[in-house]
Amino acid sequence: MEVKTVGVADRRSREREQRRKAIIKAAKRLVVKHGVEGMSMNQLAEATELNKATLYLYFSDKDDLIDAIVYEGLVLLEKEQQKSDGRRLSGLEKVLDLVSATFAFYKRHPVYFYTLNHQERRKATERVETPFAEKGNEVALRVFERMAGGVRGGIRDGSIRNGIEIDVFLVLLYAQMYGVT
Repeated sequence: MEVKTVGVADRRSREREQRRKAIIKAAKRLVVKHGVEGMSMNQLAEATELNKATLYLYFSDKDDLIDAIVYEGLVLLEKEQQKSDGRRLSGLEKVLDLVSATFAFYKRHPVYFYTLNHQERRKATERVETPFAEKGNEVALRVFERMAGGVRGGIRDGSIRNGIEIDVFLVLLYAQMYGVT
């Protein structure tokens, strides 16, 4: 009888993905309970009933795990923001809609704000570019570009004054949003 190795490989891949998701889910619960700084890999091992060494098969370190949570949150935020894409809005209305969607998202899912906040506060010398951080940066750029598109549209349609420096405006807008959140 011939054994299908593809089936075994597929099953192992699915099991690995399910375990990775379970680790992230448990980590998010711990972050909500203890904060990012207060969550430890030892707590996570206990919560998932996995050996701590097993956790490191999925994530190289705590920052890699937090980057995975940030990435997951950014993907979900991007999906929320895409809802305004098909609506006929002035540029200013689009920017305001995106801001409102962002606030609403982080209000519903504070764990994503906590983890993003933690990663953003790290010094550049402390940051390690993990695969999840790189993927998160790509999504963050798309989120930023969606907002920039709204500003450019507003300048074109006259709902936002001409002559502003879009990148400077967006950095200030995000800083204000971050502070409010």
